[in-house]
Amino acid sequence: MEFALVMFILPAIVIVTSIIGMLAVKKWFAMPIITFIVFIILTFTVFNETFFIWVVVYTVISLIISLLINLIRR
Repeated sequence: MEFALVMFILPAIVIVTSIIGMLAVKKWFAMPIITFIVFIILTFTVFNETFFIWVVVYTVISLIISLLINLIRR
C-alpha cells in the first residue's frame, strides 16, 4: 500500500494541486514552495526521514508542472 501511495497517489495529487494552484494564484513559484513545506511537515509527522528524497522529487514535479502551465498561459 505504501508503494502505491508514494508512486501513484501522491504524484497525482501533486500534479492536480499544482495545476489548480497555479491557475488560482498565478505565480509559478507558489505551488512548489507550498508543496515543499507540506511534504516536509508530513516527513516529520507521518513518514520518516527517508521520505525526504520523495519530498525533493514531488517538489521538482510541482515546479515542472507550474512552469509548463505558465508557458501554456503565455
